[in-house]
Amino acid sequence: MIKKISFKNKRGLTLCGFVHIPKQYDTAVIFCHGFPSTSRGHMATKIGRDLGPRYLTLRFDFSHTPVSGGKFEDKLMSREVEDIRSAIDFLSHTYKFKKLVLIGHSTGAIDASLYAHCDRRIDKVILTGAVHDLANAARYDFTDYQMYEFWKKGHIVYRRPKHWVNGERLNKKFYDEFFKLDIPRAIKKYHKPLLIIHGEQDVIPWDMEAYALYTLANRPKRFILIKGADHSFSAPYHWKSVVRHMVSFIG
Repeated sequence: MIKKISFKNKRGLTLCGFVHIPKQYDTAVIFCHGFPSTSRGHMATKIGRDLGPRYLTLRFDFSHTPVSGGKFEDKLMSREVEDIRSAIDFLSHTYKFKKLVLIGHSTGAIDASLYAHCDRRIDKVILTGAVHDLANAARYDFTDYQMYEFWKKGHIVYRRPKHWVNGERLNKKFYDEFFKLDIPRAIKKYHKPLLIIHGEQDVIPWDMEAYALYTLANRPKRFILIKGADHSFSAPYHWKSVVRHMVSFIG
C-alpha cells in the first residue's frame, strides 16, 4: 500500500511525500532525494517500487521543494539536514519498526552523511552518488556561468524546459554552503554500518569522491562500484544490482 503523507519540520513548514507499507515489516527506510529532484523523481520512485514491498519506506520532498513548504529560492542543504530529523520523528511516531535505514542519493547523500551521526535511531546508512569534498562538488551541480551569476547577481535562474525547476530562482546562500559544510568531519563521527554504492561512469568521479569518503569512514563499511553505471543507475540491469546490494546490506 502507498499512502500520501505530510508532516511539519521544526520551522513549521509542511513536508509531503509517500509511505510504502508492506504487509509485514520490521525495518523502515527513509530516502533522501537529490537536487533538484523530488520524492516523485526517478530515483525516489525506483526506491519506493523496489524497497517498498520489503520495508516500510518513506520518500519525502525536502523543504523548499515542490510539493513541500518553503520557497525554492531559499533552499539550503543545512535545512534539508534538519528535515531528516523531522522525517524520522514522523515515521517513529506514526509506525512501529525495529530498525531504521537512512538512504541518500546525490545531494541527499550529502544530507545523510552530515546527519547520520547525530541520531541514535539510525541503524544503517546507504549512500549513492556521494561526494567527499563539497568545495570541489560545486562544479558537479553548477556550471561556470552559474557560479559567475551567483557572484554577480546573488542568485541564478534555472533554464530547464519541461522540468519543474525551469524559471525558478536560487539564492547564492545555497552555493555558499558548499564551502562551509564538512562531510569528512561528520562521517568520521558515524560508527554504525555504512554502504556506499557508486556508478563507474558517474559524472562524480568514484575514486576522488565516493571512495575517498569510504576511506574516511569507520567500520563496518562496504564500497560497491557498479561497472558502467551512470549517476542514477539508469540501465535496468545496473539498478537491479544496486537493489540486490541494498537488500543484502539492510538484511
